Amino acid sequence: MIQVASLSLQGRRNSNQDRVFVSRNAKSGESIVAAVADGLGGMIAGDKAAQIAVDTLGEEADALMAQVSRNFDQAREFAAEVCQRANDKIGDWAEANVGEGNVGTTLVTLIASGSKYLVLNVGDSRCYLIDDNSVRQVTQDHTVADSLVKQGALALADYDASPLRNQLTRSLGPHPTTVPDIFPNGQFGSINTRCTFLLCSDGFYSKLKDADLMKLQNFSEKLEDVLAALAEAALDRDSTDNVSAVAVRFEQNKK
Repeated sequence: MIQVASLSLQGRRNSNQDRVFVSRNAKSGESIVAAVADGLGGMIAGDKAAQIAVDTLGEEADALMAQVSRNFDQAREFAAEVCQRANDKIGDWAEANVGEGNVGTTLVTLIASGSKYLVLNVGDSRCYLIDDNSVRQVTQDHTVADSLVKQGALALADYDASPLRNQLTRSLGPHPTTVPDIFPNGQFGSINTRCTFLLCSDGFYSKLKDADLMKLQNFSEKLEDVLAALAEAALDRDSTDNVSAVAVRFEQNKK
């Protein structure tokens, strides 16, 4: 059984350039595509880029769910194609309206069917997998700071405070091609019967700790209430960005 909650708040920004997306298979409650797109505020029309990204997912949601129920390599290839399709559409819109290379967005997407899942990521929006024992960041940020951490030039403890954390190395829109990370590698992920996936923009996660995110595993509370409380906590701790998230909770069917 799948429970879903989502929100997208303007916060202290002048506009909301984030978009959230959820699509469930009409024939089965066990298949879902969920996403968060964070339009790049340093560019023109980030909200338009984010909307194009989630609209493209909407056009292909049923096909994405069907692919995840089948062959792993084909599913990965198709997910990457959908990402490139969104990239092309953003680029075409930018060229026609504001100038090539001036519009972009992040995109993090969960595709799940039955007990299988894939996560697609471009940019610094994140996917977390939370179970009864831990909070695990599934995705890796595509930022200059993250690259420096990998090279050993920046300590992991200094990552959150680095101004390079906000400089993206990948996004949708500004360049002709995009290369998403797709997790896991080699085979579909396997879904625990009691776990929660959290997809979120940096305005949501940047002010929260693992202990905060563990609250999503409190199955006695409504998922939407927990998510709203986390968003409020992020704003109370002076998040200055839009605050957006989708939580997807998997639990065993009760007979």
